[in-house]
Amino acid sequence: MARLGLSTKGHARREQIIQTAIQGLAADGYRNTSLRGIARALEVEPAHILYYFDSREELLQKVIERWDESALAHFGQALVPENALDAFVLTIRHNLRIPGIVHLYLTVAAEAVHPDHSAHAYFVERFRGVRTMLGDAIRHEQRQGVIPKHLDADLEARKLIALADGLQLQALIDPTIDAPGDLQAAVVALRAAA
Repeated sequence: MARLGLSTKGHARREQIIQTAIQGLAADGYRNTSLRGIARALEVEPAHILYYFDSREELLQKVIERWDESALAHFGQALVPENALDAFVLTIRHNLRIPGIVHLYLTVAAEAVHPDHSAHAYFVERFRGVRTMLGDAIRHEQRQGVIPKHLDADLEARKLIALADGLQLQALIDPTIDAPGDLQAAVVALRAAA
């Protein structure tokens, strides 16, 4: 849980630590990014980082949250049902520019399946939010006649999330796999079925 009562300077320091962790993931990948390495880049002791974050897990969760925010900002426009399916594909393309972030996301998401994991509640809400966003987008396109009305929008949303996460994992293992292209093909197939 984020430390309460931090000063403006303290919040700025937390942000600097998060950004340094993202830079480490970009440069060195998930396996080679450690608290010690982040601290070294900041020219502090690892314990200094734990003054601002309760644990390494909290820091990693905050990195994922910040990356999600930056991915939406990268898209450059409000996320609405009219553009959400295409934005989802663009977000996967954006994510894979930094494989260390994708590796972090997949690892922490897998660890967070346990209800006592510090990121469990975050991932429950994250998946719920993405399912809702994609389900609303599919229902919107169903009303427009772009996607067949008989399809269960919530089921199709879950399938798109599973496909995106699975394709990102495959792309980490085999960089020749075009995860965004394959995901785009699935969206096109949804639309073509009408």
